[in-house]
Amino acid sequence: MDVPVTAALAWDGLGEQAALAWDGLGEQAALAWDGLGEHSGFVLRRAEVLQVELAMREPVRTARSTHRRRPVVLVHVVGEVDGRPAEGWGECAALADRTYDREDVSVAFALVGGRLLAALVEACGPGRLLPAAGGLGTVRAAASASPLSYAAVEAAVGDAHLRAEERSFAALLGVEGTSVSVGAVVGTAGDLDELVGRVGRLVGQGYGRVKMKIGPGSDAGPVRAVREAFPGLRLQVDANESYTEAEGDALAALDGAGLDCIEQPFDRRDLGAHARLARRMRTPICLDESLTSPEAVSEALAAGACSVVCLKPARLGGIAAAIEVIRRCADAGVPVWIGGMYETVFARGVNAVLAALAGPDWPGDLAPPDTYLLGDPWSGTRAAGLWGVDRSGALTVATGSEPGLGPLPVRSALESVVTRRSGIDAR
Repeated sequence: MDVPVTAALAWDGLGEQAALAWDGLGEQAALAWDGLGEHSGFVLRRAEVLQVELAMREPVRTARSTHRRRPVVLVHVVGEVDGRPAEGWGECAALADRTYDREDVSVAFALVGGRLLAALVEACGPGRLLPAAGGLGTVRAAASASPLSYAAVEAAVGDAHLRAEERSFAALLGVEGTSVSVGAVVGTAGDLDELVGRVGRLVGQGYGRVKMKIGPGSDAGPVRAVREAFPGLRLQVDANESYTEAEGDALAALDGAGLDCIEQPFDRRDLGAHARLARRMRTPICLDESLTSPEAVSEALAAGACSVVCLKPARLGGIAAAIEVIRRCADAGVPVWIGGMYETVFARGVNAVLAALAGPDWPGDLAPPDTYLLGDPWSGTRAAGLWGVDRSGALTVATGSEPGLGPLPVRSALESVVTRRSGIDAR
């Protein structure tokens, strides 16, 4: 089962290129986001939070939970620019329960509709001018331990300013027109033939990388079966914190499978256990749940707890934090790939832009949302058509060129799935 090309070898020599690529482009991206809205003149009239209820096409099983539905919290800001109506949208990544994050949709809905929107209105001042994307410090302070909720508000502000300035997010960051490779995720399965069949269908659809969910008792056998069936496939595994360090032998047994990385094997708080496993294995260790801020990323890298970073913008605290992590990893020569949280077309498009900024070498969890979601209010927009196959038959997603972080939702589709809403007027 030995496969000669691993992620460590694939990355060899690319770290210096990543640092050079970042020089200029990344600094410009950080400055551009920070200054976004300084001159847009967006006057806030109302801010609201909505919850929509979406269904998963089929249950997604991991070692710790099963996802059957996808409620989503959305932030909507409404105002005017030069007397013209204007708006902005943000999406919260909080899931239906607290299996992976302390913020679920109920917590996020209450927090956004309460402290965060009130803080945003206050930050507008007497002139009701929406703060620039880099001027949300007091809003962030209102929910310092709640990155997912804050990230949704930050996104709505950024989206509003981009629409006011008639610029796309990709153009702002200097990556407009870029396409990035798409990876897929496959949940655990009791039957190996079923698992191999599911991976085979994904490979047939053009996915160049597949991430498998694993857990104690469901690791070496499934990985071996998939690797033997697809010897050239880029493959990585995600344990979602399901192992203890005493079960490290089961993870070490995967060393010959040619995996790109093993993601989050142990408890997110135990960087020491991850560092010890990293020293023991050739396969790179990747962290996800442990990485809740740029500072946490730096701490994990310094501890030797990972050599690959799964970047989830919302978990880090939003777009500004994601850009900062991409910068730090590029400077350190550490590969970054974009993780997913079952986003709609809107937020997945934002992640595609950040993937383009991070670089093309590691496909992210960027599968088309219509492959896992039903009822997405953005599924009828042009952005839903950004996914396609390149000349080699590989699935890619392009960065969008419409103003904003993404398109406006289809209003009738949105209203049909709204389950509750709350708002505050700017006075």
